[in-house]
Amino acid sequence: MNSVFTLSTLSLLLLNSSVYAAEQLTGQSHTDDTDTEVLLVIGSRLDSMQQELEIPRSMTIITDKHLQNAITQELSDALRQTPSIATSNNSRPLAGQISIRGFGNERIHLDVDGVRYQQYSDGSATNAYLNPLDIDPSIVRAVEITRGADGIAQGSGAIGGQVRVVTKGGWDYTGGEAGLGGIVRAAYGDAPDLRQYGSTLFYADDSFAAALHSNRRRFGEMKVNLTDSSGELRGQTKRIKNDSQNDDLRLKLEHRQGHHYVSSHTQLTRNDVADLPFRNTDSWADQPLTETERSKRISQSLEYRYQGEQSWQNLQAQLYLQRFERDRLQQGEIILGELVYPFHNDDSFRDQNQGLKLSQQWFQQGQSWSGVLTSFLQMDRGQFRDHAYDHLSESTSTYYGRSKGSNWAAGMRYDADWSHWLSSEAGLRYDQYRRRSEQFEDAGVNSDGSWSSNLGVTVRPTEWLRFYSRYNESFRGPNLRELYKQDEWRCHRPTKICYSAPQPDLQAEKSRNLEVGTGLVFQQLAFADQLMLKLNWFQTEVRDFIDTAPFMYKLVDGEKVFASPLEATHRDYSSRNISKLESRGWEFELTYRYRQLGVFANYSRVRMDVTGIPNFFLGTIEERSQPYERAPQDSINLGLNWQLPAGFSLTTVSRLTRDMKRLPQLYLDRDMDGKGSQLHHMYLSYQPEYSGWDGLIVRLGIENLTNQSYALWPDPENQSMPGRNTRLSISYQF
Repeated sequence: MNSVFTLSTLSLLLLNSSVYAAEQLTGQSHTDDTDTEVLLVIGSRLDSMQQELEIPRSMTIITDKHLQNAITQELSDALRQTPSIATSNNSRPLAGQISIRGFGNERIHLDVDGVRYQQYSDGSATNAYLNPLDIDPSIVRAVEITRGADGIAQGSGAIGGQVRVVTKGGWDYTGGEAGLGGIVRAAYGDAPDLRQYGSTLFYADDSFAAALHSNRRRFGEMKVNLTDSSGELRGQTKRIKNDSQNDDLRLKLEHRQGHHYVSSHTQLTRNDVADLPFRNTDSWADQPLTETERSKRISQSLEYRYQGEQSWQNLQAQLYLQRFERDRLQQGEIILGELVYPFHNDDSFRDQNQGLKLSQQWFQQGQSWSGVLTSFLQMDRGQFRDHAYDHLSESTSTYYGRSKGSNWAAGMRYDADWSHWLSSEAGLRYDQYRRRSEQFEDAGVNSDGSWSSNLGVTVRPTEWLRFYSRYNESFRGPNLRELYKQDEWRCHRPTKICYSAPQPDLQAEKSRNLEVGTGLVFQQLAFADQLMLKLNWFQTEVRDFIDTAPFMYKLVDGEKVFASPLEATHRDYSSRNISKLESRGWEFELTYRYRQLGVFANYSRVRMDVTGIPNFFLGTIEERSQPYERAPQDSINLGLNWQLPAGFSLTTVSRLTRDMKRLPQLYLDRDMDGKGSQLHHMYLSYQPEYSGWDGLIVRLGIENLTNQSYALWPDPENQSMPGRNTRLSISYQF
């Protein structure tokens, strides 16, 4: 079958091989002798390249073949099919944020081809509506999701986990061989009024490969289902205003010769989302006010790898530069009774960062053991500035001002296989960071350092049984927006003063993550080619959690004293270390493969508690532990892929979520809980097997088959998601 080259079939294997993971996600191509596709893998290992080195890691990989078979329009659609992943504020295309085990914003690490994509945030608030993973899924080679803290690999910000995306290069389209060609593609989606067009040109020979990707996704008015006051399905649809577009242009160059490998990744992405309601919240959709948000990302990275003949001659270096711009226009009126509040504002921010990563690996081999020692050095510098203009008052202002930050880190990790029944991983890393503001110079400098550590062990008492455990300590340094912001305004009543002030003494968030699990691995059974299961328990504790919940007080003899909203004279929206956050739960994953049939299933249950949150209504700090409202719903994902005769393939995906009832009493008293849902999707792919047309692939899908009304927690119920959606995708490789 001479089709668009995809990654080899991935099966669920229980434990990660870090050696293979590095190779898998840096551009190597592999082939396999079957087209049976399953969604996920635990441990990032291919059937055709199994490694003896096994270490514990809660990891899932989504392949390009699954993305294509499910006609994925946004990466967040596929991420939700994995355990403990949630998305929010994405009732409209291209918008939304991602969380892992309840941790979102800058508490998870997002990486595309080695360059970090930030979820710009200020505590629990977000600074951008747009989804940071704005890459077109059609050019993605693989998505690797690691759940749980990983401070050794990423340093600051990987408290909840990380998502790594690798795009396709020239060798991925030619199967590692020499070749020249192209792909044209188009897609349609009914409910989001999607029109997608794209092309890829690729070239490859023995030493050089190139791929040029160009894609456009355009979305119109959204078709959503309505619910009545009791939350029951009414079977009615409504078109909500939306006008959004994504343009993505990428050039990937690779060169290999002898012991050397060099690659270049150049990217330009533009996003434009119009007709958003106030604050991107549908509860304001009836107001005569709309917002438009635009973004542009330019990034360039260069990578060099040297693999010599000696075991210690394994060097990797990466240099990167990225610039991100976000502009927002807010225009219209908010009408509350007889009061009318006009708005006509422009605000924007610019962020730029550049850095260098160096690593050296030393492979070791004994009579009964093997291992790899990795040492690394990383340096990063960034700058941020914002600007706002009020057209009504013709005044300019800034909230965060101009600020700069730098970070350097050094560390070592050792992964070893001591025998056929025991593997281990251990690592230690030190980060030093420094932040300062050019706008608020009197605020001072925020500078500190932090250690991260990691220790894991895997025990294999039999060929089919695994036990593992992993302990990790990580941190997140306060970002520039949490440290340096300043404003003052009158709020709620003329005598009350609301304000934000710089907080250069903020401490870094510190986390501890513990995971324990067991798994079963069966190969070549009478009824299964593969049957693999994994059960995982985890607990993460974050101290000095940074948030911006309002601190209300009144002045008594010059001292700040907690006060209720009626008594308070001041409301402080500055960032502060206010709480301890805990996340714990269970994750179960299964993969089954037999001949041309592949099945996956997973279940996740996450419970989160927070201590030290200000009570907005009482004006006090709640020192008792209470449920944290941003924990994800309990969910089950089921998927099937069946390779049918004559070039047909059937894929089904189902997602079931439970009602969200474990919430603070304040939410329950106001009926702000979340409803569960059952969503079922079906996709059919066809690729002709006869000569001359084998480059054609046609895919047809129907999503939300039962046309259910639903919202994605932690979004409120009025953040309606699309109803039944028909998708069509056509691609041709020549």
